[in-house]
Amino acid sequence: MKKWLVILMLFSTSCIWAQEVQIMDGIPKDLKDEKIIFFKFEAVEVTAKEDGNAQERYLHLRQTNHNHVIKEANRELTIAAMDYPYAYAITQKSRHKPLLGAGYKYILTSKVYDNEHLKAQPEQDELIVFEYYIVDTENLLAYKAFQLDEMKVYDSKMLIRRLKKAIK
Repeated sequence: MKKWLVILMLFSTSCIWAQEVQIMDGIPKDLKDEKIIFFKFEAVEVTAKEDGNAQERYLHLRQTNHNHVIKEANRELTIAAMDYPYAYAITQKSRHKPLLGAGYKYILTSKVYDNEHLKAQPEQDELIVFEYYIVDTENLLAYKAFQLDEMKVYDSKMLIRRLKKAIK
């Protein structure tokens, strides 16, 4: 049941996940023969007040910093993805569904793309670590590929390097 809740939260914006998704280790064996979708970061609405209490100011800083760095991170992803050896597409999570019908079997995803971590202040000295999954949308399998901590999620070169390392 715990796996189902993790996957439900991970893919909460997609109706494709009506059935239970099985979590696997490793990489899909047919990844080199199939197409994968990479997600760009999307801007968030800045909901925290810049002139509020300390927590509000901190959240405002996190949200505005996110919006500030994503343009460069997304541009870097476009360049870094050229080193990915197989077929891919880059899109926003909110716009990926048409690609599923166009022959894209896999999605590289993480809870980082839901931006929930930007809506609450983490515990003091807590470093948020995000799991990245390669999701087989046809067979409802999620392959646990690698992790990145919140300090590295905007490093698109590292994202592609970690993916390529997981493939080997």
